[in-house]
Amino acid sequence: MRQVALVLAAAGLVAGLAFAFTAGGHAGARPDLDAAAARTATTASARWVIHVRMTHAGEPVSLHIRGQSGPHMLSVKMRLGDSVLADGTKVPGMNGAALLDGPYLYERAPGTVALYGAIRWLRLRVGSLPAGGNDLDAVRSLSPVPLLRVLRHARLARLRPGSRSFHGTLAYDDPSVRAGLAKLTGGLEFRSLRISGLVGRDGLVHRVVLTGRTADGKTTLSLRAHLFAFGTRFHVKPPPPGTFIDDQAGIAA
Repeated sequence: MRQVALVLAAAGLVAGLAFAFTAGGHAGARPDLDAAAARTATTASARWVIHVRMTHAGEPVSLHIRGQSGPHMLSVKMRLGDSVLADGTKVPGMNGAALLDGPYLYERAPGTVALYGAIRWLRLRVGSLPAGGNDLDAVRSLSPVPLLRVLRHARLARLRPGSRSFHGTLAYDDPSVRAGLAKLTGGLEFRSLRISGLVGRDGLVHRVVLTGRTADGKTTLSLRAHLFAFGTRFHVKPPPPGTFIDDQAGIAA
C-alpha cells in the first residue's frame, strides 16, 4: 500500500466499523447549483481545507486535509487527529503529503514511517502507473472534485428564495455518492446523510457541509469543506534531489 493510501486507510482502521446507509428527500430543480459545481470542479486553480470527523462511543477520529491545485499540478497534505489510549497515553496522528507535478507523482512517507536517512519521498512516473490504480485515485480523492460530484447528485433546494445556500439529502444507492465519500470516510457508510452547499457571488461553490450517522446512531459523521483562492497563481516546488527515491523494481511498493 502506498503512503497516501496508508493514511487514508488508517482512518478506517482506527474507526474499525462498517455500516449501510440510506437517505431520503425530494428532488428539486437547482440549475444554478449544478452549473456552479461544474465550474468549480474545472476552475484553473483553487485552495481547499477539508475536515472529516467520525465519532463512535464518544471517541473521535478526525482527518484534516489542506490542498491546492493548478494547471498540471495538485498538492495535498493530510493528518489524522491525535488519539488517546485507554491508559491516557496520547498517540500523535499519522500524517502524509502528495504532489502531482506534471509527469511525476511524489508521495511523502507518513511521519511515523522512516525510509533512508534524508529520503522522505517516493517519486512515481504517472505514465507508468496502471490505469485505475490506487495511487492517482487516492490523491485525487483528497481534492474537492469528488465532493462537488456528490453535491450534484444530492436532492437539494434553496434555503429560501434568492438564497445562495442549498440544503438537502443524499441517496445511499447512488454510485457517485458512494465513490465520492468512500476515501474520505475510510470506507465507512452512514445513514441519514444531509448535505448543504454555498455558492459565492463569483458563481463558484465555496462551502460543502455533510453530516450523517450509522443505523444504530452510535457513530456520527461531520464533514466540512472550504474552497477559496480561486484563480490564484501559485507555484509548488517539487522535493529537491536527495530527498526522494524513484519507484523502481518494486521499491516501496
